[in-house]
Amino acid sequence: MPWSEHVILQFEFVNKFTTDDNEYYGPFYVLLAEFFPPTEGYQISPIPRTQAFPFMYVITIIAARRQVPILFVEIKNYIAHDDAVTREQADEQMRLKFLDFVEGSMPIPKLYGISALGTQICVYEYTAEDHTLTPERILPHPPFVTDIAPKERWNLDIMEPEGETRLKEVVSHIREMVSELLD
Repeated sequence: MPWSEHVILQFEFVNKFTTDDNEYYGPFYVLLAEFFPPTEGYQISPIPRTQAFPFMYVITIIAARRQVPILFVEIKNYIAHDDAVTREQADEQMRLKFLDFVEGSMPIPKLYGISALGTQICVYEYTAEDHTLTPERILPHPPFVTDIAPKERWNLDIMEPEGETRLKEVVSHIREMVSELLD
């Protein structure tokens, strides 16, 4: 089932080649609110940009009187997709955020993170049982030049059927884990 008309309109309103990350914040909020409505106990919290981290949304569910992180989305503009240094920074920032979220007990078996470069996404998955994070980190190989965050990682466009399907699969799995948490 394709995106709702209001989600499509939000993303169409953004100039794909803007250098301003802010233009994507509203459309992503609308999309996330459609998946995780506050009336069902979800909370979508913006985390303001700092020097170390770009703007992101953290989605939590209220369970057992505490907020449980279930997804976070880091947002940059589409131009970043063609910039190896910015992709490398995005990858590193995602990995550091996972460290923040997985310290201590994690009541769900998998935590998802999405790095969005415009509408191009890379889905990160942390599995609690074996402490693995995918995609795997690519290490530099001195003295060679190594693209440690290849643009192919952001190969899904959420405005295209394949990207939409993958994002909906992630959301479906998250909602399944949340329902087990709340039972």
